Amino acid sequence: IATITLNRAENRNSMTPEVMGAFRAAVARAAADRTLRCVIFTGRGASFCAGADFRTASPAESRANDETADYDRLFRTYEPFLEVFDLPMPTIAAMNGHAVGGGFGLALVCDLRVANRDARYGANFAKLGFHSGMAISHLLPRIVGVPVAAEMLFTGKLVSGAEAAGIGLAQEAVAADEVLAAAMKDGDDHAPHDL
Repeated sequence: IATITLNRAENRNSMTPEVMGAFRAAVARAAADRTLRCVIFTGRGASFCAGADFRTASPAESRANDETADYDRLFRTYEPFLEVFDLPMPTIAAMNGHAVGGGFGLALVCDLRVANRDARYGANFAKLGFHSGMAISHLLPRIVGVPVAAEMLFTGKLVSGAEAAGIGLAQEAVAADEVLAAAMKDGDDHAPHDL
């Protein structure tokens, strides 16, 4: 079992270029390690991942008006998280804290999810005035069903971890300090290591 931890707690583990570069490298190491049977993704601090860090956009990126340029920029932003799809072993999101926007998308690309029962989860893109990114509109309906996904996507509604477990978004919801242990509980016979 490998654990990949988003480790910028002071920035709510948001998707900065530095974080995404390190994340991509860790996923590549996991993909190349044929001894791994599972990869667990988690975050340090009170957030699993707060999504995009709008403060890190370059002036050129923020001025891009061309639709193709915007699509390419967004794809490059989310691409390291989407590479989780390519991992040949099962993946688990140990959502220690809040997961919003692109961070919520990271949880959705994992095969299983364990939630912090008191944290908040969702795609708040509608409240920011733009469409959901990172394949969330494709993945969420397949996990929770179309009516629940439509409400979350169209309104930007966030749900608690306890609610997430109730609607099938997470396999279980536990106390914050139990999330990682719950994600690892079926792999107790394996020695975990960090990537």
